[in-house]
Amino acid sequence: MQMITGFAQCAQEKEVRKYFSEGVELAKGIISEFTDMLLEDGIQPPLGPGGNATRSTAAPFSDKLMMYCISLFCSFSIGKNAIGTAFSLRNDIPAKAAIFTKDIFEYAHRGAKIMIQNGWMEEPPQMEERRNLI
Repeated sequence: MQMITGFAQCAQEKEVRKYFSEGVELAKGIISEFTDMLLEDGIQPPLGPGGNATRSTAAPFSDKLMMYCISLFCSFSIGKNAIGTAFSLRNDIPAKAAIFTKDIFEYAHRGAKIMIQNGWMEEPPQMEERRNLI
């Protein structure tokens, strides 16, 4: 969450800043819901690594690279949710993780559209449409 906050405050493109800000809110919601779920059962939630985003607005990377990093983090999050649900012994965690996976996927999809619009991502290779070739 801190990294995406830092990205949001230094992104050059207005649309990219807005996208990162939406990501911060998504992350806050996920963290809050999982924290509440654990606290309700008397389980101490794990503490994240310390540190905060600095006050700097100087971009350490291009918007293109920051968008790519967030795309990777979304992919990692979706995979992590899948593994977590497979090994969870609780009924409520996989249900919540499924909802979050959908939200993360939709967020990543919006990011992909921004990257395509700005020419930062190419269309992936496609299979030949055999019916059109015959």
